Amino acid sequence: MRNFQTLDNQLMQTPRGLFCGVSSFACHNSGELQGINLDRRNKLKTLAGDFIPAYIETERRKNKYSVEFFKSGAVKAVALNEQEEAATPIGRLPAEMLTFFESGELCRLFPSDGKISGFWSEEDERGMQIPLSLDLGFTRFTARISSICFHQSGCIRSSALFPGEAIDVPTKYGAVESRNGVSLYESGELESLEPLRPTGIATPIGVLSAYDPLAIGISADRNSLGFYRNGEVARLIAAGNRIAVQTPDGQVHQCKPRRTPHMTQDGMEQIAGLPVAFKSDGTIEIGRSRFAISKCIFSIGEEDADGQDYACSPSDCMNCLLCR
Repeated sequence: MRNFQTLDNQLMQTPRGLFCGVSSFACHNSGELQGINLDRRNKLKTLAGDFIPAYIETERRKNKYSVEFFKSGAVKAVALNEQEEAATPIGRLPAEMLTFFESGELCRLFPSDGKISGFWSEEDERGMQIPLSLDLGFTRFTARISSICFHQSGCIRSSALFPGEAIDVPTKYGAVESRNGVSLYESGELESLEPLRPTGIATPIGVLSAYDPLAIGISADRNSLGFYRNGEVARLIAAGNRIAVQTPDGQVHQCKPRRTPHMTQDGMEQIAGLPVAFKSDGTIEIGRSRFAISKCIFSIGEEDADGQDYACSPSDCMNCLLCR
């Protein structure tokens, strides 16, 4: 919880220079300056440009530091008073909020930075958004973007989409309509995406329906459908499948999506999905269990909304213990 303190003379000397109009400030637990709020115009120099930190509070953009600092005194984030152009590794882009690495390089850019509340709706914020065009190397698209994140080297780490936006992302398994955004390896290959709807992915154990019903989309740095650099599937969330595994000793393990209390409906449950990860050593993690793919028999079935239906997928499923 922020412990704000007010200033009488409204002047404060910081590691980044003298700020005027400091209405309040907060410190890290160890005593170093953490953030300041301003009510007068200042100019802050960064590697992304010179900016005017926020000094006029509105219902759309309240409860946020004007400038936030690392313990070292380096600028961690700055909320801009109004949208300005920032110099980024991919060109000049509009921004209302910027975050930085401790060494000064741009980390994340937010084209708009309104706080959704009873005073400001998601549709109001959408009206502030201007569609941007991005070239990620393996795909190009134009969409409303919530944020763009960079690796410290300047390469794009992720691009988060504004709620309601969707793009087609080419993969080894075909184009996947995606929400929330995509993340990239520093070398430029697709690292992960968030499927807009259940999407069949051919995996080493059969076709699984990749979809995370609980994906939030605040950040696109790590999405539920992940890939290795060569394009092969590395992990996914299967919300519509059960997986039965027969191990060499004849045991059968039933793996199915877990259920959690519904976030908005009291007394109801929702499917949280079944995490599946394909490891480079030839094993598979299903939930908290790990199996050797070459030594086990896998049967994939469908999980309906009530969790009742299950059907073996291999045509020769009578060879395993599931049907005996």
